[in-house]
Amino acid sequence: MEYKLNNGRKDEVEELAKQVGLVGAVMGGSIAAGPPIRARLIQANLGQISTIAKSDAGPFRVHFWAPMSKWLISGASLMDYNRPTEKISISQYSSLTLCGCIHAWYALLVTPVNYMLCSVNVALLLSSGWHLGRKIKADFIDEKHDA
Repeated sequence: MEYKLNNGRKDEVEELAKQVGLVGAVMGGSIAAGPPIRARLIQANLGQISTIAKSDAGPFRVHFWAPMSKWLISGASLMDYNRPTEKISISQYSSLTLCGCIHAWYALLVTPVNYMLCSVNVALLLSSGWHLGRKIKADFIDEKHDA
């Protein structure tokens, strides 16, 4: 920002400041409006919607949003299932596979039980395990047959 201000690009800095302010206002409004909206949804007795709103692992609690953002990591791995094995890191995908395994198990032990966290970690385990298996096959199994 300092660079932009010193190089005559003040309008870009002001636009960015407006966007940051807007995002902050929306987030603040969402945080402030969350509890009353949750209470109304629970009182409305709308079946599954009210049950989800009432849940300690539902969308009005932090336990819901962390796994939702973790879907981006799992999604990137799922979308890239034909990645060339030369671009796959054994250490990275070993870590991701182990992370998915440990956290899927952990999600079922915590209170409240967090099925969203479990599902995203199962997806991470499977997608990373797929890439890890392909890398091991390409580097250690197929290589021995070629030699």
